[in-house]
Amino acid sequence: MKASCVAETKMGIREYFDVIFAVIRSPVRYFEGVAEESGSRRALVFLMISAVFYCSVSMAYFFENSLTMGVVMMMNAVLMPALGAVFSFILLGMSGRGKISYGRVFNVYAYASGAVMVISWIPGLAIVMEPVRAVLVGVGLYKVTGISKLKAALIVVTTAVLLLMFFWAAAPLVFEMRTLFS
Repeated sequence: MKASCVAETKMGIREYFDVIFAVIRSPVRYFEGVAEESGSRRALVFLMISAVFYCSVSMAYFFENSLTMGVVMMMNAVLMPALGAVFSFILLGMSGRGKISYGRVFNVYAYASGAVMVISWIPGLAIVMEPVRAVLVGVGLYKVTGISKLKAALIVVTTAVLLLMFFWAAAPLVFEMRTLFS
């Protein structure tokens, strides 16, 4: 599996399911292969396929085919891993690991989020799958960036706290802007 992760840039149905099963079955081995991956195209395609599946199933079952809700969910599914990767990338830079590229950190978030998205649309499992995603990201950061397990765990927790603080701080601004445009 390691050689196929690095050599192939295409993402067909079989490759997509191979990635899901590899991430879930043995994240340590899979993220060792991701460390050698150049570029983020494959990870972005994987994330986009998972996001389309997640949004289409969620819309069909829960949101009565609301296009607005589908767009919001799609943006959330793609932008949240990217934003989490930004915060983790900044924290990695602050911790003295400045030689890590953003693409490598994004790949970790994209693969972890994409693998979890396939299951998290099921009611009740979204809450359970968030800690699984955090563990997958922690394992990925440990293997891809070469930081210690403790530092990877601290970066994952700090990233989650920063994301919460970011949205808590942005919420009043969004509500105020909404009143300006109505």
